[in-house]
Amino acid sequence: MTDNLDIIERVRSGEPVEFVIGDHRFALRQLSPAERDRLYYIETRARDKALADYRADGLDKQPVSDAMQEMQALYLAALEQAYQAALAEGDDETAIQAARDIEEAPARWPTTLAQERANEWVQRTMARWVVDNLLTGDRAAFVQATMPDPLTHTAVIDALAEWQRLAMFDPNSRRRGQ
Repeated sequence: MTDNLDIIERVRSGEPVEFVIGDHRFALRQLSPAERDRLYYIETRARDKALADYRADGLDKQPVSDAMQEMQALYLAALEQAYQAALAEGDDETAIQAARDIEEAPARWPTTLAQERANEWVQRTMARWVVDNLLTGDRAAFVQATMPDPLTHTAVIDALAEWQRLAMFDPNSRRRGQ
């Protein structure tokens, strides 16, 4: 709950996600409502186009990659461990949430290689849009510091992850963010 309250305060304040590369300070500012709508549109178009292309290549008939299968198995094992630990500690609320997560998680995962690759493309497209449109700071220094691709720089990856945590937070959602 404390974590959710912190996110709510950060979202309400409009606070950007700040990060440092070398001697330069940068930030990813929060979205305006119009930018949020634009980003949703970009996400939908990118997913539709990528899925169509991958389906045309027959990837909709292929299972997800071995790496995705391994990640899913590890995630379910961690949830099962959290569930068992909560039961052992008598923490019914945490155990119930872990059980729900175990049941709901597979529905959020790709089931074909086409879906997996489309998801990867959408994430990359969205990250690129965020960096191109919401970055504040000395852009020339940013380009120089993150060459050849800012999306592979550790500080940018971390900032994007934190930015996404804020941008996707929905206080009205039962899961309180995605």
